[in-house]
Amino acid sequence: MDSEDKQRVSLYLDKKTVKTVDTFIKKHGFHSRNEFFEKAAENLIADEAIKAGGDVMSEKLAKAVENVSEDNAKAISKGMFRYAVQLEMLMRVIAKANHFTDDELEDMRREAINNVRRTRGRIKLEDIAKGWYNEE
Repeated sequence: MDSEDKQRVSLYLDKKTVKTVDTFIKKHGFHSRNEFFEKAAENLIADEAIKAGGDVMSEKLAKAVENVSEDNAKAISKGMFRYAVQLEMLMRVIAKANHFTDDELEDMRREAINNVRRTRGRIKLEDIAKGWYNEE
């Protein structure tokens, strides 16, 4: 947010409250007292609006869902990246150890797609090694 949209205000708080706020800020990862007091004010105003029968609850819920979704997307993205790296390494090892024709690779790809669809991605390496997926 631009500083043009902000206004400086002064607060007088007892020292115990300031100490409690500072501890809370550190524990919960706020970047500054400004951020903490802005969030606290927004939440208090939203809580009062909810009591008055306003539609603020949906806004708070939407923000909470958005934050959780972003966190989950980041975690999934990191996991998928790690998975892709491991898969790339495995593919390189297999490619160096074997020489497949284009037709053989296409057949393996088609079989893999069918297996993943049929098993919804729950394929165990042991089952593939035993040939269980090829028999179905």
